[in-house]
Amino acid sequence: MSAEWQERVQRLLADWIGSGLGTGWVVAVSGGGDSVGLLRVLHRFGPELGLRLSVAHLDHGVRGEAGRRDAEFVAELAGTLGLPVDLGQWSPSRPGHFEADARGARYAWLAEVAQARGASVVAVGHSRDDQAETILHRIVRGTGPRGLAGIPSRRPLAAGITLVRPFLKVAREEIRASLAELGQPYRDDASNNDQSRTRARIRHDLLPKLAADYNPKVAEALVRLGELAAAADRSDRRRVLEMVRIATLEASADEVSLDREALGQFSKFDRTEVLRMAWRRARWPEAGMSAERWRRLADLVLRPDAPRSILNGIEIQVASRTLVLRRRGASGGTPFVPILDAVVPLDLPGSAAWIDGRVVTTLDPDVPRDETLDLDRLVGPLSVRAPLPGDRFQPLGMGEQTTPLNDFFRGRRVPREARGRIPLVCDRLGIVWVVGHRIAHRVRLTSPTGRTVGLKWETNAAGRVERGCD
Repeated sequence: MSAEWQERVQRLLADWIGSGLGTGWVVAVSGGGDSVGLLRVLHRFGPELGLRLSVAHLDHGVRGEAGRRDAEFVAELAGTLGLPVDLGQWSPSRPGHFEADARGARYAWLAEVAQARGASVVAVGHSRDDQAETILHRIVRGTGPRGLAGIPSRRPLAAGITLVRPFLKVAREEIRASLAELGQPYRDDASNNDQSRTRARIRHDLLPKLAADYNPKVAEALVRLGELAAAADRSDRRRVLEMVRIATLEASADEVSLDREALGQFSKFDRTEVLRMAWRRARWPEAGMSAERWRRLADLVLRPDAPRSILNGIEIQVASRTLVLRRRGASGGTPFVPILDAVVPLDLPGSAAWIDGRVVTTLDPDVPRDETLDLDRLVGPLSVRAPLPGDRFQPLGMGEQTTPLNDFFRGRRVPREARGRIPLVCDRLGIVWVVGHRIAHRVRLTSPTGRTVGLKWETNAAGRVERGCD
């Protein structure tokens, strides 16, 4: 297994681990070619990368004897490779919802396995072909620009656990060819050929026709479209977040107050996106909000005489200067919600841009920094995000004791309206630096400290962090 694509995967894995992803990995193996190929690649590079691997297989309870043989095959393969294995079973309970229910059950079970194994990563074998099929499926069903981004290579799965897809840029035929070179068998799932399912028809009918009659590299073209859409979505998201910051006067889980004048300066499309994001940050239900309802809400911004109305259980009140969205029956808002709901990765060394500046990390002890942490006490990867309701913090000097983040802000005399804008540097265990205020006690320097990391906040020309008072 010396193909060039495997070397690319090896570099990707090294980059992920170098950024603090963690070395305890659960590999989800169905028995099919992609997941078996993933297991063999991870097993090959595991010793060099310091990976601690285990195998997990869930029987979805619909394939009878074939499903039991899949489980036996995976268990035998794990044993051959000297790896521990977890086998699970699940049975569908709702007719007509199998695919969605099975996917949810699978990821929930994999998260439980990872927690039990003390692992921080779950790896699945989705390939470039899966990405192309996903994007095409969404196009056929009808999707917006965000849906064109396809499936991400990394995403949070559960608290402290990341789902990764190392093969997302690897063609299925390349994986199969490497398995053939190894003489490594795998099991084909006959249900993947059932063309009563849309996904199977796309795989076995639509994509081959497109490749034969229009573009032999249609899969690569779809994946490239997904990468461009994802980059555009990230850029657009930052732009909309800035508009949310400009337009938001106050925000809580019960009530959002927006500046009508600021909203009125945005285009109708941007105004709609700002309202959608403000709604989402308050964690209000979106299921009943059709595109037409979002447009109606955006139109209300320009009508100071609009009567009080209700959309999806949210009261809408238009005043001369404000647009107030209020959850019906609300008895009072939470102390604060974030101005941002983004989670920005923070590399070591590297930087993460924020609205008013950026957080910079350095491993060079001679580079100026605001704070210094014990690198070996961090549980990566690092990220930067805004405060969330319910956050707790372990301030330096408080030992193992934690306090509600809002109480910490109150003690620092940070104005209530400024709290949601303060960036937090976090690792997998929680907050490690409230920027401009204090680091967490657990990452402080001690006499055994050997390796350190420096953190620094660099403001934009007009940006600042509300520091409050000691």
